[in-house]
Parts: sequence; structure tokens; C-alpha cells
Amino acid sequence: MVYFACSLAGKPYKYGSVDPDKGFDCSGFVTYVFNHFGIMVPRTSVDFTPVHEAVDLKDAKLGDLILFTGTDSTERVAGHMGIISSLPGEPLRFMHASSGKHPGVIETDFYTKYYEARYLKVIRVFVQNDER
Repeated sequence: MVYFACSLAGKPYKYGSVDPDKGFDCSGFVTYVFNHFGIMVPRTSVDFTPVHEAVDLKDAKLGDLILFTGTDSTERVAGHMGIISSLPGEPLRFMHASSGKHPGVIETDFYTKYYEARYLKVIRVFVQNDER
């Protein structure tokens, strides 16, 4: 699934879209990737806020979802999200549809002031990621 998500790198950013020909917003990207594999997920990032129990950031694994606040980090609900794309032992990275400096589907390092300040939680969709 993560390889499929990575194959979408470079698709443009398009608010409210789940169409790869037009582009994606962050939750549209996640929805498209998961739906491609027959996995139904909430459509908007805010709808992920109460979903699943949080996993410790240090335990994040390939395919887990990472949630961030929106641009107002004082509002502690999800406003942005991505898919963990790094392997255990590597610096944490995630694929997401960004509307920032480099709009579109990109892979980003987590350990930046911007994302660390907005971090909400990691949620595990795949129970096999719980296995060691």
C-alpha cells in the first residue's frame, strides 16, 4: 500500500479532491490510497481525530497514519494527515498531499519545527503492525 502511495508523488494539490487526474487534498490522498485496496476510511482529516487509539510516535510503522492539527496548532483536532513511509530505524517520514511551499503529493521528514508543533497522533489501521 505504501508503495502505491509513493507512486502518486508529484500529483498536484487540489482541495476536496480524491481524483488523481485533478489532484488530492491530504485526506483525499489517504482516502484514495486506502480505497484502492478496498479499505474504507473517513473522508476528512477531522473525522480521523477520534478514530483508533493513538500509537506512541516512537512505535510508528510503515502504513500507519499520522495526524496533525490544521494551520492553527491551538485547535487540537486533525486538520492534516499523511501515511508513514519510513521503515523502522529510519528517520520518520510520511507521504501526504501538501498545500505548502511544494504543493502536491510529497514525502516529508517529520522532524521539523513545523510538523512537530502540529503533531496530534499516530493511528494504526493495520493490526499486523502490532506484531513484532
